[in-house]
Amino acid sequence: MNKYLILLLIIGFCSASHLLVNGNFEQPLSVGWLSSIGSQSTSDTIDQQTYFQPDPDYEVRVRKYDATHAKLYQTVDIPTTDLDFSVDANLYAYEYNTAATYWAAAAVCLRYLGQNGNLLGETRIAHRSMHCSWTSSSYLHIINVSTGNAWQSFTFNVAQELTTNLPLVNQQSIKKIDVVLLDTTNGC
Repeated sequence: MNKYLILLLIIGFCSASHLLVNGNFEQPLSVGWLSSIGSQSTSDTIDQQTYFQPDPDYEVRVRKYDATHAKLYQTVDIPTTDLDFSVDANLYAYEYNTAATYWAAAAVCLRYLGQNGNLLGETRIAHRSMHCSWTSSSYLHIINVSTGNAWQSFTFNVAQELTTNLPLVNQQSIKKIDVVLLDTTNGC
């Protein structure tokens, strides 16, 4: 059986304006965010509390235990890829069954989309269990989080990320970005 946990404090695009709606999670999650849990059990949750990190504001937890996935996501129309993205995240992935056929992963994903929502490329900030099959490619860049279950800050410029790590993705074709807080597994 696989389990992992994502906790997020705040995410946002920094530019002339903040593009995410409710990127700091201070409003109810129904404001700006959509959620999906596959095959939900009582252990699978997406919730927000003030005690996930020792500060007074809200954080979000996406927790999957038995489901195939749990995710919280938002699609943002972008004027340009010259945007700074920042997130404080606590990512944790763990395999209870260490057979090579099972794996788990916790990630903050930026999915770069064309005008019609077609996927052009993706960046994943991820903590992965030992047998996770995710690998970087010309269209997928994985930023590995080697220390799980600890709060960490990540900041990068989207245009620079695309130029450096996803050079085959046409930046001019990117019109939207999906911001996804994801936990997933290949099965239990």
